[in-house]
Amino acid sequence: MKKVILFVSMIAVAISGLAQTVEEKPEVKGETSESLAAVKLANQILRYGYENKSTLALLDALQIFSENPTQAFNATKQGDAVDETKNDGKKAKVSFDYESVLADAKAFAEGDPNLLALIDNIDAEAKGAQRGNINGPSRDYSSVNGKSYVDYTASFVANELAEILVSGDGDTDLDLYVYDSNGNPIASDTDYSDDCYVRWVPAWTGRYTIRIVNRGPVYNRFVILTN
Repeated sequence: MKKVILFVSMIAVAISGLAQTVEEKPEVKGETSESLAAVKLANQILRYGYENKSTLALLDALQIFSENPTQAFNATKQGDAVDETKNDGKKAKVSFDYESVLADAKAFAEGDPNLLALIDNIDAEAKGAQRGNINGPSRDYSSVNGKSYVDYTASFVANELAEILVSGDGDTDLDLYVYDSNGNPIASDTDYSDDCYVRWVPAWTGRYTIRIVNRGPVYNRFVILTN
């Protein structure tokens, strides 16, 4: 009996010695941008509004945009030109450009004076906020061909939280990758949607490549934002 107990104990020790350990994931320090999170929500509401031709949904998105103004993304961009007149297989009719959304909201209102007045009020607030904005998130509106990618090159500061958000028009799967100046992978979001988000703290100040890959067969209209 003692031999059996001893044998079982030895097996238990051996198994415990083979147990795998999981390394702690390094914490990404820094406070997430509230403006970036708000704009992400607005983009989701925007897509709902276009899918359902809802003026009120577009107005909700425009209201969030007016409360969280953005500025032009200071980055260089490389990628094949997209011919958006070729809409074979294209389903989504979504725009992230403020003026286009504003025009579509007015079209969806179908002459309703109350909705048109509300649109004008939101537009006035948004333009006032944009004139005073110097520190909001950076953004760019663009498109990427099917089965292709577009690259942005931008500078990020050492030891400060960096965030990148990409929202597409819903037609295809978009993947997001970030590489440092040496081509080393830094961060990625490769789920099966076209909403992508990454965050990291750069080890040094320098230029980083942001690659947006379109996995689908048709072009995808997207917006990219950084903090």
